[in-house]
Amino acid sequence: SGGGGDSGAEASALSGDVPPLPELLLAEPTVTEREIDASDRFVILACDGVWDVISDKQACDYVRQALSEEGGSAQSAVRKLVGEAYAAGSLDNISAIVAVINNFLG
Repeated sequence: SGGGGDSGAEASALSGDVPPLPELLLAEPTVTEREIDASDRFVILACDGVWDVISDKQACDYVRQALSEEGGSAQSAVRKLVGEAYAAGSLDNISAIVAVINNFLG
């Protein structure tokens, strides 16, 4: 048999009954759906690390402000939104996507 250690003890310790882990990840996201119209300028996709501390209106205000600044882009809007969530004390992971859709309908 192979070299050192009592590998039998390790194997038996690992083969015991292990209680199931609690569900930590929800498989169903919260989804809001609505028609896009000509006045829509952007779409925000974000995780609960953002939405737990920032309202829909606040998020739109932050993104609108970032996009209106000189050189404003989707990237600068995301940085603003994520920064505000962090500053508001989010204790969760913080991620977001801003898709600019100006003139999407023509």
